[in-house]
Amino acid sequence: MDDSLTGNKPYQIIFMRLRKTVIFIFLFTSFSISVKAQEWKIKSYNVGYRIFEINAVGNNPISIAPLLKDQASYKAYLNTITTSSLYGIPGPIPLHTLYINAEWQKDNSLMRFWKKYTVQAGLLLTTRIRRDAGSIGDETYLLLPDTAIYRNLYTPTQNQQFIGGNVGVNRRFILSKKLKFLTGLHAQGSFAIVHNYQQRWDSSTYIINGGRSTKTTYMPNLKGKNFFQWQILVPLGLEYEFKKEQFFIRLELNAGIIGSRYRPKGFAAREAHCVGIWLIYKPNKNR
Repeated sequence: MDDSLTGNKPYQIIFMRLRKTVIFIFLFTSFSISVKAQEWKIKSYNVGYRIFEINAVGNNPISIAPLLKDQASYKAYLNTITTSSLYGIPGPIPLHTLYINAEWQKDNSLMRFWKKYTVQAGLLLTTRIRRDAGSIGDETYLLLPDTAIYRNLYTPTQNQQFIGGNVGVNRRFILSKKLKFLTGLHAQGSFAIVHNYQQRWDSSTYIINGGRSTKTTYMPNLKGKNFFQWQILVPLGLEYEFKKEQFFIRLELNAGIIGSRYRPKGFAAREAHCVGIWLIYKPNKNR
């Protein structure tokens, strides 16, 4: 939603973003301090890859306005476009995410809970999202001896990438000598470090028996907001030991939700399920 419509002043918006950043840093700092203070030890090092399926936010040229830094200028520009057509691209998009994690377990714990559970945490980076965010413009059909179609469409193409951190609690159940079932609860947060829209005009003419001619004109990129988003996941995985007590591979399915200030409030719009694969190395001292 446009900030001017919500009544938020610029300093209030900055404060809200700063508050989220401070909370995020505080949680990770507190976890790091507790790891040292409570005599935790590193159980393993993990590299992971997940593919999420999420609903697109801003799937046509009108609905991307709240995601832009300069909404007013963009809306003014849209008002200058002669419009007879508006196209959106709804539906899910893939979000590919890479992880570098470590997993901790409390050393010599007297608590039954920490004898069975481990804590996993680290950094994440998504690959670049690039997709057309619909089109708006004018289409004219002329019924001549040779039917002619004239199109002049404006299309913004979204470029987006996130970086952040993740933390979770894992519980393993032994299925066989080399195979374990893993579940738990994970959470992650990330910021859009890359967010912009490439603008272009596609002008085309199609005449039956006369062929098609197309011209594309590019314009300067629009800057998007570097917003924060969060995710909560429940992993369901199978972990296999392929080198005795040292190297493991985990395949997983995750049920999850995703949220940000720009997402609809309905649960269906926040679903973010995924599949994943992890390579796990357990140091010799932790065998």
